[in-house]
Amino acid sequence: MALCSLSTNIIHEVEESLDEDEKEMLLFLCRDAAENLSPSNVRDFLGSLNERGQLSVAALAELLYRLGRIDLLERILKTNKAAVEAHLRKYPPLVSDYRVLMMEIGENLGKSEVSSLIFLIRDYTGRGKNKSFLDLVIELEKLKLIASDQLNLLEKCLQTIGRIDLKTKIQKYRQSGQGGGTSYINSLQASLTKVSLKDPSYISRVSLEQKCGVPM
Repeated sequence: MALCSLSTNIIHEVEESLDEDEKEMLLFLCRDAAENLSPSNVRDFLGSLNERGQLSVAALAELLYRLGRIDLLERILKTNKAAVEAHLRKYPPLVSDYRVLMMEIGENLGKSEVSSLIFLIRDYTGRGKNKSFLDLVIELEKLKLIASDQLNLLEKCLQTIGRIDLKTKIQKYRQSGQGGGTSYINSLQASLTKVSLKDPSYISRVSLEQKCGVPM
C-alpha cells in the first residue's frame, strides 16, 4: 500500500464526534465507494474501507472538510481547512461534485419542503416511510431517475415547491461541466498512488507515525 491505514482510534473518535445527520451525509458522500458494502453505521463503513486500504488520512480529511467539521480536522487529524483546500487543488477530489451538490441541497431544505418533494415524486416511488432528502435521492438513484447527469426531475420538483435558488444551483453545476460525475474509486486510487503525507502542500502537521498507530 502507498499509505498506511488509519488507526482504529482515529476512526472511533471521528464516529463519536459526528451527529446523526452528519453520519448520514458521510455515508451518502461515500456511496460510490460502497457498491459492494452494506455498512450499518459509519464506524463499520470506515473500518471496512480501512481494511481494504481505501481509507487514507487524505480521504478522511476531505470527508470532514465536506461536512464542515473543521474542528475535527484540527483536533483529530492535526491539519486545517487551508491544507485540505490546497490538496484538492492539486489532486482529484475523492467525493464527486454530484454528491456534494445533493448534500448541499439537502442542507438547504426544510422538513416541510422535503415532505413536499416526497409527495411530488411518489408516483415513481410509491408511498413509503418518512425519509430524509438524501434517502429520497438514494431511492431515485436505485430507480435510475436521478444521476450526476440526470437531474431534470429534481429540477422540476424544486421549481414546483418554489426553490428556484436550488434549481439554479443545479443549473450552474451542469453548466460548469461537472454533470459527468467523478468516480470515487478512480480518484481514490489516483490519490493513493500520488499523495504523500509528508507533502508540505497537504497535511504538514500530520505525524505519519501517529496516524498509523505507531508509538511516538
